[in-house]
Amino acid sequence: MRVSALAVVCLLVGTAHAESELQNDGFNSGDTGGFQGGFVSGEIGASRFVAAQAGSALLKVHLLFGPDASGQFTVTLHVYDDTAGGNTPGAELGSADFSLVGSSSAIQELDVTSMNITLPQQFRIGIEFHHDGAPSIARDVDGTIAQDKNFMMAQGLGWIMSSTAGLSGDWIIRAVISGAAAPDGGGTTGGSCAGNADCPVGNFCDLGAHTCTFECRTDDDCGGGTCNSLGQCVGGDSGGCCQTGTGDAASGGIVLLALAVLGMVIRRRR
Repeated sequence: MRVSALAVVCLLVGTAHAESELQNDGFNSGDTGGFQGGFVSGEIGASRFVAAQAGSALLKVHLLFGPDASGQFTVTLHVYDDTAGGNTPGAELGSADFSLVGSSSAIQELDVTSMNITLPQQFRIGIEFHHDGAPSIARDVDGTIAQDKNFMMAQGLGWIMSSTAGLSGDWIIRAVISGAAAPDGGGTTGGSCAGNADCPVGNFCDLGAHTCTFECRTDDDCGGGTCNSLGQCVGGDSGGCCQTGTGDAASGGIVLLALAVLGMVIRRRR
């Protein structure tokens, strides 16, 4: 049987598996990372991630591990169910050892497909050290931190948010998972939804309007409260940067108009 080249290309495209990279950090190639040299053997630095929906497979983990150092260093990768959203993660879904070489600039890739981990929507990835000090994981230095997504397990303290230890910046740890960044029908702020799982990372579903939206991007948007991983303010005096119940009515109208225009653009593109 003869098969045309076009048919082969179509077959390959049709069977290819989509991948998405989830990250909290703002590190870009060429940037300087803040390497955390204070870890000791047995301690863990970890990041929380929120996928578009439960059921994705964890394929790879990317991280910045440095600075430059000779020799190889063994670390243990831990993956946890983080559905509860507390400081201490839930059940461990898997772990494996990897040998890394310290680098000041190269993002390193850990292939974890053989671990066969199916993820809940919210999960945590931790890097456990078997040596004291550098090389170690790094933080971005853009001056911001998602407090509810950066953690450490420290001797004598247990699991705490890294900001509690006075650290700033998001850990440069990223998760590559199977599937698109958002399920069909969602994927952008303003998209239709029936629940939070239909919305992209950093958004929640407004069940009254059945629309993906967010209230905040940083804690500064929350009037003394905190901004959680769904873009919702927890506590504080303000309803968030995208809420109109408090604050200037004129500015609220501008926000609603902007969301309406965004929705029209999205529908046209679809």
